[in-house]
Amino acid sequence: MEKHTFSQMWATRPPRIPEDQGGKAVVGGVCEGIGARYQIDPTFIRVVFVVLTLAFGGGFFLYLLCWINMPRFGLTRSPWATIITPKQQLDKVEKKDRDTGWLLLLGLFLFFPSASVASDMRAVLVTFILFALGWFFLHQRQPEPPAGLLVGGPDEAPASNTAVVDTSHLTAPEGHEHPGRRAPAWDPLGVAPDLGHLPDPAEPAQQQPKKRNWLWIPAALGLSALALMALKFSSGLRTVDYGSFGSTHVTVYDIAAMPDLNGFVGESTIDLSELEPLREPATVNIENGIGKVDVILPRDVPVDVHCEVTVGETACPTERQNADADSALLTLNVSQRVGSVSAYYARSGEGEGSRLTPTRWWLAAWR
Repeated sequence: MEKHTFSQMWATRPPRIPEDQGGKAVVGGVCEGIGARYQIDPTFIRVVFVVLTLAFGGGFFLYLLCWINMPRFGLTRSPWATIITPKQQLDKVEKKDRDTGWLLLLGLFLFFPSASVASDMRAVLVTFILFALGWFFLHQRQPEPPAGLLVGGPDEAPASNTAVVDTSHLTAPEGHEHPGRRAPAWDPLGVAPDLGHLPDPAEPAQQQPKKRNWLWIPAALGLSALALMALKFSSGLRTVDYGSFGSTHVTVYDIAAMPDLNGFVGESTIDLSELEPLREPATVNIENGIGKVDVILPRDVPVDVHCEVTVGETACPTERQNADADSALLTLNVSQRVGSVSAYYARSGEGEGSRLTPTRWWLAAWR
């Protein structure tokens, strides 16, 4: 992996295509620009950002980071570049982008602490790893940007193997040249600016069948799996992944043998109905990415339950349970990114799931 590859990725990064310039952007034109640069459906890019936000917590921060580092269509400076450039060197349009850059920078500083606290910092790191891998494989698939998309591209007609994107419906900012409307060799005086994206008739561009190399998809999935495995391993002995995928039902008898729980996707039932009274206060943190978390409460232990769901619903008691029980206090912190969380007492016939001793709990959790 050469240094040249990364510098080329950065130099040919996508421009933003906002709605006021003719794009079909929903927010800032980030997904629209990525789709045009790498010839993929912008809707797919939007879905990726949403999934990264809901599953790992860093998708929105990543979107703002892309926004501040991607220049608008027809510009060479990104909002971040306008911030670090002396104001007297900027034109009217770039000064407006400078104001946008300061707002984005403020949003990044405000959102990052909340994202890292609301979600595990390792999960936010996974967001950046997955995005970087996706960007790298997209660049390997199409290293050269489509003709007429980026400012400062070659003046000659596009080569036969270079993708061409239709930018005739897009408008450049006031006072800036449209990248797809430079005068070609057959029109040196620029009398037909709307046809500037056409190649020189002397060297007609041959239509090449579009190569679809889907090898990067399984490769990206494989690397993503490795990243998730590394995330699981780095969680340490105190945090156990109890339900990365699928369903899990665990009965706990001794709170001392139960580490903090950290799940990603699935349905998990944590049965505390057989829990023995506590000698000392204890706190248990239960986290899940997408799915459902059910906690069956103990009857002989006072419990404070704190439930939180980013997208979904909760059904948890808000007051201390079993306040008169002869036991130290148990505090349960249950958080779910997408789905539902409930905490309740076992009814007759419930709680017959896998009943694990403390030793078998460790083996099952790592199975």
